[in-house]
Amino acid sequence: MGILVLSLLVTITSGCGETEEEKQFHQELLDKALNDDTKKAGAQFLQDNAKRDGVEVTDSGLQYEVLQAADGPKPGILNRVRVSYTGWTVNGEQFESSVGAEENPVFPIRDVIKGWREALLQMSPGARWKIYLPSELGYGARSPGGMVPANSALIFEIELLEILPQEKADQ
Repeated sequence: MGILVLSLLVTITSGCGETEEEKQFHQELLDKALNDDTKKAGAQFLQDNAKRDGVEVTDSGLQYEVLQAADGPKPGILNRVRVSYTGWTVNGEQFESSVGAEENPVFPIRDVIKGWREALLQMSPGARWKIYLPSELGYGARSPGGMVPANSALIFEIELLEILPQEKADQ
């Protein structure tokens, strides 16, 4: 009987039998619980930010300011785009930037975080926006690492430099 109890205890504590998906789900729940203050701070920031002049709020909760307007074609979901961007946490800490990079990055729109996707689909080349993302439109209950905790609201300044040709649907 003691061996059975010990075996069961080892199985439970080591996570044996959990799929990678289950392990990720449990980790996300843990992250969410541990970072509840992060979620609250982001929600407060966004609530205050939405009241500022020039800030637009979409149905999804995306907030944006048009820093530089541009006319022209807008990308589709299958396009790749070349952008220049900088990202900050709501406490003002920069966590990522392509500004000054030798070559500006290219992203498939369908593969970027939800908030970026929503914004980029409304922008034309030459447009520069500052976007404010609730955690659900960013990385959610996951932390992408580094200075960005799980449940973080995020700020990005994005300039759409170029729309590249659509990818084939089967890629």
